[in-house]
Amino acid sequence: MVRVAVAVLVSLYSCAALADRITELQPAERCVYTAKLYVAGYYYYLQGKSREEVKVHWHGDETQNEIDFVTRTLDAAFAKVETIKRNNPNAFLSETAFGDEAYLACISGADL
Repeated sequence: MVRVAVAVLVSLYSCAALADRITELQPAERCVYTAKLYVAGYYYYLQGKSREEVKVHWHGDETQNEIDFVTRTLDAAFAKVETIKRNNPNAFLSETAFGDEAYLACISGADL
């Protein structure tokens, strides 16, 4: 009985240690955050900045998962807008429309 209790406590502790702000978000909240990052990436793209020029200012308490999530999402936003512009160079898409598309794709589970 004691061994089972110790095993449960150890597994709960290890799960708590792995938890971060990204994994704790509800699906809708995560999609809102994803859309915000997409809009931020699109804003910088419209300003003529490359992905490499966009610097993220970290607070210092981020987990590697959080850093990876933000980095992957910004990379994906830049890739998406570059694809849109390559396929239709004259198309104009507002930041709002770009964010809405990202949110709807995320919430429906579609590829962004």
